[in-house]
Amino acid sequence: MSDEQLSQSDINIRLALAWLLNPDAAPLSSYTDDVQRLISALSSKLPTSGLDAETEARIDAFEREGAVLREAQRIVAYEEAKTLAKKMLAEKNGKGASWAPVDIAEVWETVESETQTDVGYLSGDMPLGIFYRGKINGVHAESEAGKSWLACLVAVQEIMAGRHVAYIDFEDDAAAIIRRLKMLGASREDITHFFHYCNPTGPLTDAEESEFQRLVSLDGSLAIFDGMTEAMALEGLDGIKAEDVAAWHSKMTKPFAAAQWAVVVLDHVPHDGKRAIGSQHKKSALTGVSYLLDPVHPIGKGATGKSRLRVEKDRPAWVRAHAVPGKTPQHFADLVIDFKEKPMPIAKLWPARPADDKGYRAEPPEKLRTAVLGFVQHNPGASKSAIRRGVTGGNAEIDWALEWLIDHAQVIIKSVGQANKHYPADPAGTLP
Repeated sequence: MSDEQLSQSDINIRLALAWLLNPDAAPLSSYTDDVQRLISALSSKLPTSGLDAETEARIDAFEREGAVLREAQRIVAYEEAKTLAKKMLAEKNGKGASWAPVDIAEVWETVESETQTDVGYLSGDMPLGIFYRGKINGVHAESEAGKSWLACLVAVQEIMAGRHVAYIDFEDDAAAIIRRLKMLGASREDITHFFHYCNPTGPLTDAEESEFQRLVSLDGSLAIFDGMTEAMALEGLDGIKAEDVAAWHSKMTKPFAAAQWAVVVLDHVPHDGKRAIGSQHKKSALTGVSYLLDPVHPIGKGATGKSRLRVEKDRPAWVRAHAVPGKTPQHFADLVIDFKEKPMPIAKLWPARPADDKGYRAEPPEKLRTAVLGFVQHNPGASKSAIRRGVTGGNAEIDWALEWLIDHAQVIIKSVGQANKHYPADPAGTLP
């Protein structure tokens, strides 16, 4: 008998023995005639107590070998699929319409005006946006520094202005994000019509590509990707590898940027708190502004939380021109989430300095600080509008001085119903 015949005979015997051990695993009719004959012949000769130890050991070894082989095949298939995905992404990004010559005449018209941030805006009278449209922007921070709060605040600003917002969330869930939008003042109608939430649990497949493209085609203003490290892991990509970072951006963020959305990628920083986790290419791939959100006071219920928005990279340079001069990362704005003595938070993004043609000032003028503090001291419980009316100066300057006094524990805020009342923290009214 040949080797091939011996091999098939051995397989038939093993299949027959496996069925006799567990006859409920498959119907007898599913086996070949040869196996059925073996089962019939063996069934009358096997002891009622079962197979002997040597035969059971051989069957167990056979089954273990099969399990190991299947696992090895699965690993090989996964690695082959991963390699093929990277190849397909590279081919997609290197061919097609993106290689068509750019219309120079059209570009010439656009360079006449300076690229400015026009998605989201700072509080007060500052006409400054937060993120660039048509660019890939980034915000990275430690856990609980307020990345999602910042994203939700800007999202509310956009949807209340009647613009579509896409939120692709790899870290939280829909209920948590919708709750924040509601707390920040967005209505049910606005959220239902203009807010589009996705919570992927696996890679973007060909079957879901049409839904992804439908989202891109909404002509929205803000696309948030919350959790870049987690998003890359779902695609089988490594944030340490520059080519994987580039592949992820090509697949996920660049289609939105090409459709003139302001893309915002939220990511973590490691324990040193100075850079995003993973490859330096994470920052290199950003074409807009990259912020570090630096915690100052913890954000949470019953407290006034604060985080400082610092500019790490700004390719168009519009944001950096309005940040505090000095060493990178430069102070641009303060995110303040005030939960103190109120059920619903008041969220503001205050500029690091108001607009001023006279150059940078590190803090409000002492004369103005003294005037605001003096007014509060003589009018405890005054509202912000009352302070503005009672102190000489521009509203942005007065708001800056008031914010500075609150930040330096000279003025405290108490909520009375829906109103915020201001009181001197130090009865003597002294300045630091």
